[in-house]
Amino acid sequence: MASATPVIPAGGEFRNAMNPMVGTTIPDLPLLPPLDARIPKWSLNDCAPRKCPLCRKDNESLLLRPDRLPVAHCTDCHLWYVSRLPPHDEILKFYQGYWSSFRPKDLSRRYATSLLSGKDPLRGDMRLNRLSVLAGGLEGKRLLEVGCGAGELLVAARHRGATVFANDVSNEACAFVGEELGIPVFQGEISDSRFTHQFGQMDMIVMSDLIEHPVEPLVALEAALNILRPGGLLLLLTPNGSAAGDNLHTATRWVGFRVDLEHLQYLSTGTISVLAGRYCCQIEHLETLGYPGLDGIDRPPAPVGSANRSLKGTIKSQLKKSKIAVKLVLALRAAVATAKEAGELPGAVSLPQDPRCGDYHLVTVLRKK
Repeated sequence: MASATPVIPAGGEFRNAMNPMVGTTIPDLPLLPPLDARIPKWSLNDCAPRKCPLCRKDNESLLLRPDRLPVAHCTDCHLWYVSRLPPHDEILKFYQGYWSSFRPKDLSRRYATSLLSGKDPLRGDMRLNRLSVLAGGLEGKRLLEVGCGAGELLVAARHRGATVFANDVSNEACAFVGEELGIPVFQGEISDSRFTHQFGQMDMIVMSDLIEHPVEPLVALEAALNILRPGGLLLLLTPNGSAAGDNLHTATRWVGFRVDLEHLQYLSTGTISVLAGRYCCQIEHLETLGYPGLDGIDRPPAPVGSANRSLKGTIKSQLKKSKIAVKLVLALRAAVATAKEAGELPGAVSLPQDPRCGDYHLVTVLRKK
């Protein structure tokens, strides 16, 4: 990732077979070459201008993603964001079938049975571990995941004693989590008044790979904070816009603008500070970690064969960030084992880079005052 990313002039002839519309030319902006084979088919001719979704400042677009949507940077909010939006109904429709075609996932009864087998499916999950430390354990806590997907995190939290609730805009995800996993579900875009009327307030809310998706991210954030009781914890995990820097030179070299092209904004550490101040929240935890999962990303996704999909294989694919990360973990374990056998002190061992030192993801925990 350290090498310079080639930039195709916006007037060039690049087209992508998966999305013929990306041949549309927007002049005077550099076009990033594709990396992710999953390029949404937006109606580019119907896109509408968009100001910063946090402060409504009108910022200049600096580059084009491979899907031909322009990206701007807000110097006030330290936020990168898509500055021309496809039609809203087209965006909503995109997420129906999201887990079956765009990002195939096993939502079978067999997978549900595996998840409910009695073992913690996410034993070493960083998100639950951070929340557990900050809250003094998960036992008896009420936890909501907004954008729950297949609900693995909720099953793991329930295994640790939490009372769990789910939310997602995807019909298929909600059906799986509610019917197969037996978790109470609130379907659709999160609404604080409707949710609390039905389920009450929460002690914890998790938004993993969620806040980068909504057209109006503040609506989702404000709803979550209103659902939280005073002193409650909100965990956000999202691609780290800080890694894109604050200028065109650094932005064109960040892999985040070339993968996961359903994302509409990219928060930075500066953005988190702005939001914490605006909503009177205390930043309890803030870190960057991980690498983007690039294994096979240049190929269209294959349908999930639920009959041949095991729990171990599914969870492994969810936790794995990349082949590089896996190799680093194995090297780290081997080095530690060697040091122990030799009786050496941990400080005397020259260890390889810990994958947790990656900066693709931004993880923060906010406490509501």
